[in-house]
Amino acid sequence: MKKIVIAAISIILLVASISVVYSFKASAQETLIPSWIKKTAQWWSQNQTSDSDFLLAIQYLIDHNVIHVSSIRQNNGTSYAAGNANQGSSLEQKLSDLQNRYDALQSKYNLLLQQVKSISAQPSAASGENTASIFAVAVRPVIQSDGFFETTTYQGSILKILVEIRDGSGLVLVNTAIPTGVDFQSSARTAVMVAQNVTGVDLSKKDVIFSISSANNQDLQAVDGGSAGGAMTVLLISDLLGKPINHNVLMTGTIQPDGTIGPIGAAADKADAAGQFGAKTFLVPQGQAVVSVQNCSEKTEGTITYQTCTMEQKPLSPIMQSKYGMQVIEISTIQDALKYFNST
Repeated sequence: MKKIVIAAISIILLVASISVVYSFKASAQETLIPSWIKKTAQWWSQNQTSDSDFLLAIQYLIDHNVIHVSSIRQNNGTSYAAGNANQGSSLEQKLSDLQNRYDALQSKYNLLLQQVKSISAQPSAASGENTASIFAVAVRPVIQSDGFFETTTYQGSILKILVEIRDGSGLVLVNTAIPTGVDFQSSARTAVMVAQNVTGVDLSKKDVIFSISSANNQDLQAVDGGSAGGAMTVLLISDLLGKPINHNVLMTGTIQPDGTIGPIGAAADKADAAGQFGAKTFLVPQGQAVVSVQNCSEKTEGTITYQTCTMEQKPLSPIMQSKYGMQVIEISTIQDALKYFNST
């Protein structure tokens, strides 16, 4: 649209400038026009240079008095040349009009440029940036070795999941920087099935595309599990119903065909990752808002000290409240999750 508007205005300006310059001592002025300006005008007419370059060329002619606008004006606003009253005033009036047209064109150009920049800064449907998104929590294994023994711990990871719905044939696609596992592919299909059941929307003639990204590709190893299935389902249902997602809420949990939230592993590690991310509410499957804490006691008999350790289950929410100000809440179904994600 910008090109059409500027081209239309600029054509008028070009014709006016050529006619005025030609009538104003054409033979004498011809030698004053630099060759680069002639090239710029030629390239602009062939769409080989920008409108702004053409405008700069016109401005150059005005600034260097090749196109001259007299500053002498009467009270009635009419320009007069000092010498040739009739012919000069007519010419200078045309030149003044040309200057005004140039100023107006430059102003409109700047305004259009600002509008284009503003539009470009907004999310674009074509680029997929305006697709609905949700953050999911998963874990990735971290192997540590002391030279003889290896131990595996788990580190929480934050994944961003986007969903896009297009006209198609019922395909469910997963887009990641690295290949995903079978569990994730299965979770994506289950998410689509549950979303159709909850919303009543038929997706048989639509393709659903889940895109997964993270801060680094290492974190994408975490998507091989099914623990992001619940979040994917919340995302798709919210998108179909046109409801915004509260990004202060994160969750972990698999999705079952009947809409229930299935168990996951490393709930405490995932809660820690959610807290570091800044979540205010973290949803976990029923019965998993606990953390195993080791308690050890020592008893000395003579010269021998005995140590006894036991594992104790403690509520996870008070620990996360103390560390991050985040609640950990257990949920059973996808409807439970939606109550939190679709609230403000």
